[in-house]
Amino acid sequence: MHRPQSTIIGMWLMASVAFVFASHDAISKTLMLSLPVIFVAWVRYVVHAVLVSTAIATRGERKNFKTKRPWLHFLRAVVLLTDSLTFMYGLTHVPLGESTAIVFLAPAFVTLLSPILFGIKSSRGQWLSVIVGFIGVLVVINPGSDSFSLWMLFPLATAFFFALYLMLTQLAGEQDSPSACSFYVGVFSAGILSVAVPFFWVQPSMAQWLMLLTLGCLGLCAHYLIAKSYTYASSATLAPLGYLQIVFATIYGVVLFDATPTLSTGIGMLLIFASGMLVYGKRSVSKSNSNIHASEVEDLARSRE
Repeated sequence: MHRPQSTIIGMWLMASVAFVFASHDAISKTLMLSLPVIFVAWVRYVVHAVLVSTAIATRGERKNFKTKRPWLHFLRAVVLLTDSLTFMYGLTHVPLGESTAIVFLAPAFVTLLSPILFGIKSSRGQWLSVIVGFIGVLVVINPGSDSFSLWMLFPLATAFFFALYLMLTQLAGEQDSPSACSFYVGVFSAGILSVAVPFFWVQPSMAQWLMLLTLGCLGLCAHYLIAKSYTYASSATLAPLGYLQIVFATIYGVVLFDATPTLSTGIGMLLIFASGMLVYGKRSVSKSNSNIHASEVEDLARSRE
């Protein structure tokens, strides 16, 4: 049991994680207004690979470089890149708040994919959360309106590939350490993008280079805060606070990009939030440790490479 004081500290730390990730996405959107998406993604993953490699080497954890299934990590990298690029390309045309909210549909996709990959039978509550989540997304993208754009489907694709990535990470984690999983996905992702980046090469300004490097630092900061927060409070308490990222992203959208959400968009975001809360309501009753469930997505989502 966590003491009340510790729980409060953990909650503040997780709220900080949501703010850091929203800041990361806001900087990404700012950069992509003037730099190619592929270039921004390449710098991001190069920084990630360098930071993780340095951390493993300096801590004397070189054994974590070993893996028995490199093909699985390569597949994870391909799926993660698809996830990242669909989100980043979507950000070039979709408001930050709406994009972030739609990505939080990932638990619903985990519920849909779990019977296929793990043979997990979802409960009625989980299927209800799927229905509520998809209704929320439909309200946000509003396909029948004149303002609807196919670009709205990009963050929806991100949610799908993010769910698939998390499930592949579950498989990889059965034999490899978290450090190895993070290292290989970073190296493979940077390697794949290095093949394409010469065709999108630009010369950023000094300010843009600083912003690009800040992306990597923010990711490292968020990962540290995640690990620290879980030493103070349980995942069931902390994970719902990840939805604060939608709030912070919406604020960034209004302040930096003049993208004020409509009333219907706000209702859709609330439905997506309700979908996640239905999952956690079920989680508080029972949870299996043998396989990944939709209710565990937000726990892993915050440790996204």
